[in-house]
Amino acid sequence: MIFLDQRENIANTCKIKIFDLEENRLFIRTCSLRIIQNLKGMSQNSCGNSLYLCGSNNNSSSCFLIHFNLESTDIKTEVLVNAIYPHYKPIIYIVHSDIIVVIGGKGQVLCEKYSISLKKWRDMPVLPEERYQGNIILNERNSHLYLFGGSTNGKNNDSILILNLRSVGGWEKIFIKENSQLLKRSKCVSFAFDEKEDDNIIYILGGKKSEREKCDFIVEFNYENNTINKKDLDIKDLPCFDINTVADINKNKFAFADSNDNIYVIEKKNFRITVISSEDA
Repeated sequence: MIFLDQRENIANTCKIKIFDLEENRLFIRTCSLRIIQNLKGMSQNSCGNSLYLCGSNNNSSSCFLIHFNLESTDIKTEVLVNAIYPHYKPIIYIVHSDIIVVIGGKGQVLCEKYSISLKKWRDMPVLPEERYQGNIILNERNSHLYLFGGSTNGKNNDSILILNLRSVGGWEKIFIKENSQLLKRSKCVSFAFDEKEDDNIIYILGGKKSEREKCDFIVEFNYENNTINKKDLDIKDLPCFDINTVADINKNKFAFADSNDNIYVIEKKNFRITVISSEDA
């Protein structure tokens, strides 16, 4: 898993952190970032040895897309084609290692996608409402994007937005009949284990109910019957995920980085969570 420390941007340099899921080790590499001075409006996602940073500054009409290539010892920084629309703290996701999906952002309902191989942007269906600081996941079995959590006009959402990538239709807004209050969270993260017994389940983890109250439970979303349940686990001090960092996964584990760049490793069998402090690197 690769992610950028967005808390620091000193003297045009930035820290890129690499977490080895197999060895439970965190490495730090420093690179130059003279392209943009303010990282607050940016979101990020990684794929393989590449890290992508996308977003706008406040009141900016430009939306940068920056690629960090970590294949060699020297990190190569590349400015790709600017997005069509401005996006402040958008929700981003990488589909099949080639398509960067950029969803909404604060004050924005427009969405678009960037083809890494073709180096071109294309429009996507417009959101039915503003969404930012939420989380998105692709269900590869049905080619649906699921958008959980996030805020609209400063209030957390209890609905789910779904987009079928194989269809020409738009986003579908799903209201859950029971336990919908469990979805009211921002800065959350979602994941799914690709195993037979969990075929229909997506998990939503962490986040904030309000500025002062964190979500200390895991939610199970069954996408076959659109039901929500609280997972019966006693977990405290779950994090907030402000930087849109998605998991690195192997057969039995997921790893996430929180807003303070600590690493949370979650084991599938018992949902045991191990925290690795960024200060230990």
